[in-house]
Amino acid sequence: MNDTLEIAALFPTPLLRIQIPPKLSTACNVFDNTEMLHSKSSRPDYGVHSKNTYIMDEPECVDLKKFVLDLAKDFARNTLMYDYDEWTFSQTWVTWKEPGQQHVPHTHPNSVISAVFFYGYCEEETPALMFHRNDIAGTGQSIMLKEVVPKKDESPSPFAWKTFTIGFQPGLLLMFPSHFRHSVPPNQTKFTRKSVSMNIVPKGGIGAVSYTHLRAHETREDLVCGLVL
Repeated sequence: MNDTLEIAALFPTPLLRIQIPPKLSTACNVFDNTEMLHSKSSRPDYGVHSKNTYIMDEPECVDLKKFVLDLAKDFARNTLMYDYDEWTFSQTWVTWKEPGQQHVPHTHPNSVISAVFFYGYCEEETPALMFHRNDIAGTGQSIMLKEVVPKKDESPSPFAWKTFTIGFQPGLLLMFPSHFRHSVPPNQTKFTRKSVSMNIVPKGGIGAVSYTHLRAHETREDLVCGLVL
């Protein structure tokens, strides 16, 4: 093999994960007592989401809100290299997945940074969020090719990974670029899997955020149905 051969990992996608301080978990009382709505999508297995799509604006969430936005500012400036002094939430909502419920792969257009916070009780390490590689020009479509099966003592190449799954942990916060395609695997436990989803933009906005996921036949009230995690 030529000693000058080099393989570079171009444009890696960052995924931040952190356990929030326990003292911030008091906000979970708000999440559990908010009014929940069934998804208006054609998929009955998408679960329910909060009627309030600005849940992090509740007074009880002030400390958690500051923690997440400070984290987003640092993530944006030092990892994504976006130079904005202030960041804000465009939407924040609670999602519950009962046994068997899921959400298909999607992104969050018209948002820069997205975050998911898991709370409540569910079996540890139960698949909670799955990230997907974009294959053909960012479409997520794959060509079915015969793949190498690694030998017992070999590790698969990270360039061949198609998905990456994060297990449920109460208090875990994930943060990532909003264009990073992700899904929610079916809840295979007997517990309700609970999370709070957040879309984050530079203060001042980047467009018509209120209509991020609307289709032609939907109204503003349907917005969160397309965002549910």
